[in-house]
Amino acid sequence: MRKSLTAAIAALPALLTLTACSAGSSATDGTPSASPTALSSLAGHAPLTVQQLTRALVTGSDLPGWVVEQSSSSDGVQTTAPEEFNPDDLSAQDPSGGQAVLTADRPDCQPLADVASTRPAIHRMASVGAEFAPKPSSGPGAGGTSKGSSVVPASVNQMLVASHAPGDARKVMASVTSALATCTRFVATGGDGVRTPFAIARGPAVPVGDQAVSYVMTDTSDKKTGAALVTVVRTGDTITSYLSTQSKGGAGAVPLAVARKQDAKLRAALAARR
Repeated sequence: MRKSLTAAIAALPALLTLTACSAGSSATDGTPSASPTALSSLAGHAPLTVQQLTRALVTGSDLPGWVVEQSSSSDGVQTTAPEEFNPDDLSAQDPSGGQAVLTADRPDCQPLADVASTRPAIHRMASVGAEFAPKPSSGPGAGGTSKGSSVVPASVNQMLVASHAPGDARKVMASVTSALATCTRFVATGGDGVRTPFAIARGPAVPVGDQAVSYVMTDTSDKKTGAALVTVVRTGDTITSYLSTQSKGGAGAVPLAVARKQDAKLRAALAARR
C-alpha cells in the first residue's frame, strides 16, 4: 500500500502540489472545540519544535483504514525558514535554494499563495509534513483504481503541520479569511518565473480545531484535473494545511477523520509544553 501511495503521488504531481493545482477558494470559520480556559492554555507558549511536531504527527496506527507516510520535506531539522509540503515535488521552485516561492499578482490574494509558499509573510517556526490516503480494497468497486499489480487510492492528500510564534497562527487564519472575502482569482508566479492562473471557490464547513477554513483552488489552464481542496486548521499556535485531490482528477473531500485526530494530537502536545 505504501508503494501504491507513493506511485499515486508521483503520478499526480500537478494535483498534489499547491503551486500546480488550484481551483476556487472558499472558507468557513470553524467552531472552537475547547473551552476558553482550555484554549488559553494552548496558545502563548514557546512554539513546538520539529521533534515535538514529529511526535504529534498522525500515523497509520492512529488512523485505522488509512495509510500515512511522513513527507521527505520533514527532515527533522528545525530552522526559522519556512518549509513546504514537499519541496522536491513542487513545480515552481526557487533554483537558488530549492524552495517554492509563490507571488500573487493581487496583494489581497497573497495569503492564499502563502499557504503554498516556502516564504510566507507569516513564517513558520518549524514544520513537518505527510502524505496520506484511505486504504483501498482490492475488489471491484472498492474505491480504488488498479494500476498494474497495485491499487491506487481514489483520493490522495498532503498535509503540513507548522508551529508559529505566539499569536501568529491567528494572524494566518485572519489573513486567509480576509483574502477569501475578496479574492476570486489570481495569477501566481513561481520562483522559476512560471505563471499559473488560479480560480477560487467556496469550500465546505470544517468543524474541527479552534478555527478552520476550506476552499477550492483550480488551475484554470487545466480545469479537468487541476483542482484541489485546501483546508487550513488552527490548533492553538499551530496551523495544519491539507491539500486533497482525487486520483482521477479534481478536488477531494475534507479529510475530517484525519483532521480531527491531528487536532487532538496537537492539543495534547501543546498542553504538555513546560
